[in-house]
Amino acid sequence: MKASRKLLALALVGMLAALALFVGCSSSSSSSSSTSGSQASASGSAASSAQADDSIVIGCSFIAGNLNPVDSAWDLTAHGISEGVYMQDAQGNLVSRFVSDLTRKDDLTWEAKLTNQVKFSDGTDCDAQALAGCLNYLQKNNEMTNGTAGVVTFTVVDDDTLEIVTTKPTPVMQSLLCEWCNVVFKQDGDNFIYTGPYMVKELDSDVSIALEPNPYYDDKAANRPNVLLKVFKDAATMQQAFQSGEIDIMFGLTPEVAKTLEAEGFTVKAFDAGYQYFAFANVASGPMADENVRQAVNMIINRDDMVTALNGGSVASGIFAHYYSFAGDVQEKTDVDAAASLLEAAGYTKNDKGIYEKDGQPLQVKLTTYSARADLPILMQLASSELTEAGIECSTEVVDDINTVLEGGAYDVVLYAQHTAPSGEPSAFLNMALAPGGSRNYANYENSEINDLLDQMGKTEPGADRDKLSKDIQAIVAEDLPIIYLVDPQWHVALSDRVSDYEPYCGDYYVVNAQLGL
Repeated sequence: MKASRKLLALALVGMLAALALFVGCSSSSSSSSSTSGSQASASGSAASSAQADDSIVIGCSFIAGNLNPVDSAWDLTAHGISEGVYMQDAQGNLVSRFVSDLTRKDDLTWEAKLTNQVKFSDGTDCDAQALAGCLNYLQKNNEMTNGTAGVVTFTVVDDDTLEIVTTKPTPVMQSLLCEWCNVVFKQDGDNFIYTGPYMVKELDSDVSIALEPNPYYDDKAANRPNVLLKVFKDAATMQQAFQSGEIDIMFGLTPEVAKTLEAEGFTVKAFDAGYQYFAFANVASGPMADENVRQAVNMIINRDDMVTALNGGSVASGIFAHYYSFAGDVQEKTDVDAAASLLEAAGYTKNDKGIYEKDGQPLQVKLTTYSARADLPILMQLASSELTEAGIECSTEVVDDINTVLEGGAYDVVLYAQHTAPSGEPSAFLNMALAPGGSRNYANYENSEINDLLDQMGKTEPGADRDKLSKDIQAIVAEDLPIIYLVDPQWHVALSDRVSDYEPYCGDYYVVNAQLGL
């Protein structure tokens, strides 16, 4: 019986790998709205424009739904339209075109000296007033900007200086200003105008987004090619488009597709995703509210099988990618016998069908994930097979908008993917996911020891002591399991000959960057 179930799981994995949607350059929830952007032209289709100007074409499963920075900041930066006050370069260093010097004055106060060398894509100056205005707007309208240091206030001191005051201490202001939600923009009526290397020519969120170089970005603007981000709703169509030369860059390859394209002579590059694959457990209600059940589920899941199925990556050791100094030291092990003891301690016994039950009710766990990350349905089916084999009834669901599921609270286990350190430091995600009221703390998890460690992080300078605080928090999470660690993935990107020198970095965050096509 065990062997047949294993074979069935592998067959399902193969089917999902063939059918899963690819993600190219977008966040986890999609928008079906069709909208015109502030920088978009009013005539002609994006596709026909691309054919006329020989754009670099990037395949995506979806793109930014609109140009509003509150809704679409991550996507807009991934598309090369917006940029943060600080950004990571290809070597992982934090760099800024806006700030020349950043000095801490006291626990809550910083001073930023500005370069005053950046222009918006309409040619106007990004001066101190514009910078303070957009950052204060985001602090007011996007709660995710408040995660690291509470509400932050930006005040113009003079033409060259901003004062930055935080609610909670943070020693990592550069990283805070690198968080994906802190992008630079200005409003012109209903329009949003940005400073990135590209500007929007035309946007239809169901179809494509056509980009042209921002002429005010730098002296290389005239050499940049136009770019077209084109939406594909199924994997087979995207693969065919790449093989036929219709698109130049294809992210989100499943292992099987990567092997196929390599065998056909295409350029396929593997790279560290930066993202982590993990699961949110509903610690507030349902079967996963029982810590013994959470620990049992954690012990039944076989991460080595997951890594094998994905043909790359490694078993996750915590919340962050292995190459960060603050990554966790957790060693996840599969132990079905220990899991059985935990379920028995929780009052469950196996019935004559081999299913755990208590008070006549079977132990049922629902696994949910979303279509935009091709690997996740594969991992979900593996986990479902293993849990079922161990005696836990499992159901599975793939949805388009996973954040609505999480925010609604009607879930047991949600398999999720997120770049947990796009600003190169740990406190932003740890506060979002684990602090009371955090924007990613969907089940209202609270642990006083973690709260104390988060407070200490706010007072500790980067270095070994701060890294240890991060590791200690991840160790506690591995015991409490509001988050279940799964896989530290490796991703693949397929490239046409014209972009074979393209090097992805920071996952799929900086897909369209200033070096593309040069």
